[in-house]
Amino acid sequence: MNNTAQTSRKATFNQLQKMFEEAAVEGPEAIQSHLRDVAFSLGAQAAIITEPNQMPQAINDLVTHFGRGIGTVIEEVTGKESKLDVAVYAVSSSKH
Repeated sequence: MNNTAQTSRKATFNQLQKMFEEAAVEGPEAIQSHLRDVAFSLGAQAAIITEPNQMPQAINDLVTHFGRGIGTVIEEVTGKESKLDVAVYAVSSSKH
């Protein structure tokens, strides 16, 4: 990963962390709302750049990275190695 990508990722994380901390001041419901908003935004962005037939893989990739984030924090908080596997086993869509 080059320095520009690292800087961008860190800036993204810092902005999300700031938003999370602002929500935390308001309480658990605000935190849940924030997380839902972030999930919605990620889904919308994935849909923009992903062909419909590739969407299951895109969702699986996002969920895998979501799990890595959880595992990393668990490991940092507990000091114990964490192995958390997450995967999407089915994605369905209906046409209106």
